[in-house]
This record gives sequence, C-alpha cells and structure tokens, in this order.
Amino acid sequence: MRRFMVVCFGLEAERARRQPWQVALGIARGLAARGHAVSLVTDAREPPSIDGVEVLRADPLLVRGQAAPALRALVGERAPERIFWITGALRLVRLHRLDAGAAVELVLASPRFRLAEVWRAGPALLWRERRLLALPLLGALLPGLLLRRGFARSGARGIVYLSPSARARFTGLGLPAGCLLVPQVDAALCTRLAPPPRRGPVLYLGPPLGARGADLAIAAFEEAAALGLPGELHMLLRPDSGGEALRRIARQAAASPFAARIRIETAMLRPDELRRRLEACRTVLLPFRLPVSEVPLVVIEAGLSGRALVVLDAPGVSEYARLLGGRIAPWPEALAPLLLDAATAPLPPAPDPAPWTSWRHAVAPLVEAPCEPMAGFRLVALCGADGSGKTLLLGRLSASLADRGLPHRHLWTRFRNYLSRPLLALARLTGHNRKERHPGFTIGYHDFQKSPWLSLPFLLLQAVDQVLDILLRYRTRRGLLLADRCVLDTLVDLAVDTGHDDLVLRRLGPLLLRLVPQPFAAVVIERDPALVAACRPDAVAERHFERRRQLYRRLARDYGLPLVVNDGTPEAAAASVAGLLGSGPRLLEPGR
Repeated sequence: MRRFMVVCFGLEAERARRQPWQVALGIARGLAARGHAVSLVTDAREPPSIDGVEVLRADPLLVRGQAAPALRALVGERAPERIFWITGALRLVRLHRLDAGAAVELVLASPRFRLAEVWRAGPALLWRERRLLALPLLGALLPGLLLRRGFARSGARGIVYLSPSARARFTGLGLPAGCLLVPQVDAALCTRLAPPPRRGPVLYLGPPLGARGADLAIAAFEEAAALGLPGELHMLLRPDSGGEALRRIARQAAASPFAARIRIETAMLRPDELRRRLEACRTVLLPFRLPVSEVPLVVIEAGLSGRALVVLDAPGVSEYARLLGGRIAPWPEALAPLLLDAATAPLPPAPDPAPWTSWRHAVAPLVEAPCEPMAGFRLVALCGADGSGKTLLLGRLSASLADRGLPHRHLWTRFRNYLSRPLLALARLTGHNRKERHPGFTIGYHDFQKSPWLSLPFLLLQAVDQVLDILLRYRTRRGLLLADRCVLDTLVDLAVDTGHDDLVLRRLGPLLLRLVPQPFAAVVIERDPALVAACRPDAVAERHFERRRQLYRRLARDYGLPLVVNDGTPEAAAASVAGLLGSGPRLLEPGR
C-alpha cells in the first residue's frame, strides 16, 4: 500500500463544496478510492470527516515559509512517499525551502489574469469589491520572476494545475509545465436529470457580486427579453457576500423593465435542492468577470446537467464550458444573443459524465503516470570535453521533450567575451593568445598560466562576462532551458587557460552557479579518447585534452554531478541521461 498526504489551509467543513477545498478533498478521496493510505492535514478548527481518509490537524502549517515542526512530525510518523500541497500564487512567492520530509507536488489553485481582463471589470467594481478582490488580484498579477523564485526556493518536485489556461499562463511566466488535474463534481447533483422544460427559466447561481457577473446576468436577460426571450430569470444568491451587495442587485432587478419576470432568492441550498432547481431550468447563465477561485464547480455542474450553458470568456471557465458544449461570450454585449439562441435552439444530449465525476480516475495520472519530471527544471545542461557527444545527446533529449509536448529552448554557450575582448587582443600581440594550424582544422590557445599579469585580469573580466551572460541570456528566458555547454564548461576553460584550478573551481564557480536559474541540473559526459579521435580528431589534437578530462572529473566530484560514460550506443547514453533526470529537480549545491 502506498502512502500519500494532502496538505490544505483552512479546510473547514462548511467550505467542503467550495474551491480550492473541494479539490483537496477530491484528491484525498480519489487516492483512497485507489486503495492508498491517505492523510489529509489542515489548520482548520473544524475540518470535515472523510471515509477512508485520516484527517489530521496542524496549526500552523508553515513557519516563515517552511513546513512547521508539527507538520514535519506528522510526515515523519506517516512517511508518505509524496505530499500534494494546495497553494495559491500569493503563497507560492512567500515559500522558502519546505523541507517537509517527503517529495512535494504543489497544487496551484488560483487563476492567472491578464491586465486587460482586470481592467475590463472597471475601476468602480474593483474599488467596490476591493476586500474580496484585493488578495486574489494581487496573486493573479504577480511577476513571473517572483513566482519562479518562490518555486525554486520551495524545492517542490512539480506543479499540478487545475485548468489549461492556468497551465499555459503560468508556464509562460517560467513555471514548470507540470500536470493537469481536471476537477470533478458530484454526479448525484447534476447528472441524469429530467429533460429540460421547453420554456424553463434562465438560472443564475452564485453570490450577488460584480466579479461574479450578477449585474451582467440581469442586464443580459433584459436585452434578450427585449429581443423576444420568453420565461423568467431566477437568481439564487448566496447570502454570505454582505447585505449591501444583495441590496444592490435587488435594486437593479426592481428597476428593470422586466422586473416582474426576475425572481431573487437568497439561500444556501442543499445538494438535493440545487438539483431540483437545475432540473426546472432550461438555461444556466454564469457570466464570470473575474473568477477569484480556479475552475468554479458550478460551471462543470451546469454543463453536465443537460441545460444550455452561457458564460463570459474568463480563465478557468471558458475552456471547461467549451468542452461541455457551452456558449462563450467574448464580451458582455454578446451574452444576450447567446441567451436568445439557447432558448430557441434544440439542446444536444447531456455530456458523458464519466470524465467529470470520478476523483478515482482523475488522480490516476498523479500517481500512476507521474508528472513530467523534466517540467520541474529551469535549466538542464550537458557538459564535457569536446567530442564527448553532448550535442547529439542534447538533441535526442530535445526531441523527446518535443514528443511529450514540453516546451523548451536550446542554448549554446562558449566564448562569451563581452568585456575581455580588449585583453584578448593585447594577448594576441604578445603571443599569449595564439592559434595552431593543423591539416583541416585550427586550434586556439590562451597561454596565460605563467603570466599573472594576464591570467588574473582575464579571470576577473571573464567572471563579469559570465555574470552578464547568465543575466542576459539565461535569466531573461522563460521556461525550460537546455544548455549545450554552460558556465561549468567555462570554468574548465578558465582553469586550463590560467592554471588557477582551485581559485576557479572552489571560489569563482560557486559564486557564478548561484546566479543560474534554479532548479538546475547538469550531467558530465565522458567518452573514450580513441572513440573521440575517430569522429573529432581536432578535439584529441588539442594539447590540453587529457587535462580537460581530468578537470571535468574533478568538477563532477566536487560539485556532486553525475557522470555518464558515452562509450556505447547513443541510445544507451541518452537513456542514462534521461534516467538521471527522471527523478525531477534537485537544486545544485556547488562545492559539496
């Protein structure tokens, strides 16, 4: 029996049907249904009880961005192989090294907005509902740099997303692609309903808030009614959004020219009551402006009910509405025509509920086909002496990632001489920077080993050049980077050129490696000189070839890097590299 743990903030029993707490419960239930031992840990005062799941309490869960001692103690006692940690973007940027005692997958349960989407709501609405929207909007608009740093510091193994839009947007900011988990709903609530009535009402479900689109529901109904829409608008409003919000919607409905056809009810409905309301309507109108929680469950429930579904284009809403046959309005003015069409067009059969109503099947990719291990890296580099096969192996790795749908960029780093060019020109005049010609190829040498007046300034300028290169070419690029040679190869070059091995590898190297994007993995590739000579005679002809091989071995030993011997087939070496990277990101710790 495998053991897992789910960690979630504030999972009170009364929140069990709301996001992101419903996802935490769903993951726990799904894992338990697959026969695994599951513990759910929360800091809530009154957490729900779950059949087959051990519910534990630890308060606090985090202390200064790290797993609290009480949580680490629970992890030590239960010994889970993996922890699924529910978090939002705002909490992600404040994480430090979690050190929870087990591999952590972060379940990112907050949406990502674009500025245009926020501005579309209007300054008046943003100000009026600032208490509700302030923290979600702050989290949804955080710079990618802060998100990447938070993830790198956390040491998490990967990220689980809840919607394709969140995955695409956060990946575009440099977070790993991770896995996609489709939220599930209760089949008893919204499936196998009676056929919708021909002239049933339009149903709005949710709080009386502008972010939720309550005012848009009334406005769209008015326009559609003026165009000939029959029936009524039934608004089932949650009472937990404040009296002023309720009064505002009531005033808007009372002032409508179709006030007699708008019914407002304020109540927290039981699941069986909600099912009856869905059964009685023909169209469900959910015009989310700014969904403050990722993937509102009501969208999936309405889509499975067999009723017409009309939504406003919004992240975490549109993609699931589209999959369920819903109508998506690109802007508020398009809602009314879609409402009218939904009332008159024949309704297709209800979607198959199987992909949407089983947490047991939904969590299978998380535990049976683990999340893409390479998705957790920011930088993967292959280094080694010329002719070792780095370029070929990196090409195979790149092709494999492309086949698996993981976006990445390919970088090549050598001779990044920004500020050191004048010094190299001077060394050319003095004969310390020279070229040696052979039949068919030319080899360049920097003979600075016996000239401190050249070697030390060269080291200083090269250090600055490497800092500039890391900042300009590595840290400004988002997503996964594959490096054919990197700063580690430059360290070997500098040790050969200057003779200052200890200064370069023990002092300069760790300083430069702190700047590279994290999580960072590097693999040293080595090949027998006889095999290298057969394909790269220029590499073996270089006078320092054997010294470079020894320096790469020292690099692997001092920095704790894996070394792959590429003396067999390319397929075998590629499999070895893939196996080393398959355990996911581990932060490089230079000088261990």
